[in-house]
Amino acid sequence: MKYLTLCIEKLFFVCSIFLISNAAIAARVLEESSISINGEERPYFHLHDSESTNDGPIILLVSGSGCDDFGARFRVFFEQYRAPLNVYLLEKPGIKKGSIGLYQKSDLIQCSEKFNEADQLDRRVSDNLVFLEKQEILKARAKRSIAVLGFSEGSPVALLIASKSEKIGWLATGGSGGLKQSEEFLIFADRGIPPYATLYSRAYFLKMYDAVKRDRNNLKKEFLGHSYKYWASHLFFDPLPIYAKLDIPIVVAMGEKDESVPIESGRVLQNYFRSHPEKNFQFIEFKNANHSLQTPGKNGAQIFVADLRSWFKGDPQAFSPN
Repeated sequence: MKYLTLCIEKLFFVCSIFLISNAAIAARVLEESSISINGEERPYFHLHDSESTNDGPIILLVSGSGCDDFGARFRVFFEQYRAPLNVYLLEKPGIKKGSIGLYQKSDLIQCSEKFNEADQLDRRVSDNLVFLEKQEILKARAKRSIAVLGFSEGSPVALLIASKSEKIGWLATGGSGGLKQSEEFLIFADRGIPPYATLYSRAYFLKMYDAVKRDRNNLKKEFLGHSYKYWASHLFFDPLPIYAKLDIPIVVAMGEKDESVPIESGRVLQNYFRSHPEKNFQFIEFKNANHSLQTPGKNGAQIFVADLRSWFKGDPQAFSPN
């Protein structure tokens, strides 16, 4: 009888742990709120676990390019991130609810005029800096208590936020490197990578760079699907000097077969920081992966994000072999 009672107690303990674990998974929630940024009401999102603790930093997430409804789908990046999780995302202005990019149900979805007017690097940076200082929870955070995570176009935005806000204590980026975007396009053209070398040429890019510089405030003229004003803010931005000045932990992840940003751009950062071992920097290269850090059999973006939890705690071996 005593043995049976002990077995029942052990079974109850195991079942309790199982129920608690599943409750923790079920408790991950996404909340939408709004905040005034420079006189305009903007939606923002908070993805978190209901059992809030101080285990790890708050994460400020910065999305990539385009006018899709990123707030509706960004939680997928954190599916492998163990609790507790605490993420904030400020949505871009002029986003249409439910938009999944330029194409939806075979119909062309045009970005709104409000979106196009605000779609510049400096505006994205300044909006997020205001968000950090106005949102109640973020405003109350101490120095070096927030991590900023940027993907693709969001990476230089995250980099500049880290350089301008004392609240930022960690910088993580995916799908971006250390070269100017104008140089990256030329690398693809020289390497024969389509469409950069099939539809265009080095001479074409150089010609368009000059045109953008001469007419940098033009919202009507376009180059590769974006206005000249957009490109004027992105093409010639040099990230390497900004990275060099940072004195916080930095991790950069790229896919070896990235089709939007050449892997050479990431390796420029890797080589620079090799000569500065005093800096806390890691470069993670996902073998055979694309711009989204994915291969046919592996979602590298989810793995990278999940590994951030250990990295925040200072684990030098946080990132899984890939």
